[in-house]
Amino acid sequence: MPDTKPPPSLNRELDAIESHCRDSAQSGPSGLRLCRTVRGMNREQWRRIKEELGLEAWHAEPLEADSGLSLHGFLRVEMERTRSCQHPLALAFIRPETGVESVLNLVRTHLRCFDHASLFDERTIAICLTATPLVAAERVVGALLRRIRQGFGPDQLCSAGLVGYGGLARIDTGELLDTAHRALHEAARLGGNRLEVAPSADAALASRETLVRASEKHFLFTGKQLPDTQDGQ
Repeated sequence: MPDTKPPPSLNRELDAIESHCRDSAQSGPSGLRLCRTVRGMNREQWRRIKEELGLEAWHAEPLEADSGLSLHGFLRVEMERTRSCQHPLALAFIRPETGVESVLNLVRTHLRCFDHASLFDERTIAICLTATPLVAAERVVGALLRRIRQGFGPDQLCSAGLVGYGGLARIDTGELLDTAHRALHEAARLGGNRLEVAPSADAALASRETLVRASEKHFLFTGKQLPDTQDGQ
């Protein structure tokens, strides 16, 4: 078993982060994922260290091109393409009860070459379906869940969350990921082995922006705001 004592440099970094978090962190549902590269360590070594030291709040991502870290870059590009070309995309999270890497391999065999699938964390598979409306994405993810049950047996439970993005309003990748994650947690809360579909991530924002623009035009010509946008409502 390798020495699990953190090096002095890591101790200093963790002490500094902990000190600043005590002073700056606020209560609420949001959080931040911090990344630090550890050269020469693989997923199995990290699993043993995590179990020995009880590091349940820590997650590891491999540096290979298909890791969850590359998902953010892929999403940024595709969300920009969606805004420019009005080609919708969909983001799904699938969480199998066991065998996540085997399930990931199965999922990849049934996706198009221009879609993306990777491990978002140690338990969750992220799937980005490009140029795919939400209704079509729901059919795709539903078919994937059926294939997983066929391939791994009826005892393999899977929860899934899905969200669409149509490019109607500008949001960042974190907001899209958070929405898909909430849908996944709702599926698990309702007993698992099901797909929960969230409303399109940009629909409400787009409606609000459209209403504000209409109010501005109305005010320009009449000097009065539309009732729905008065008093910041």
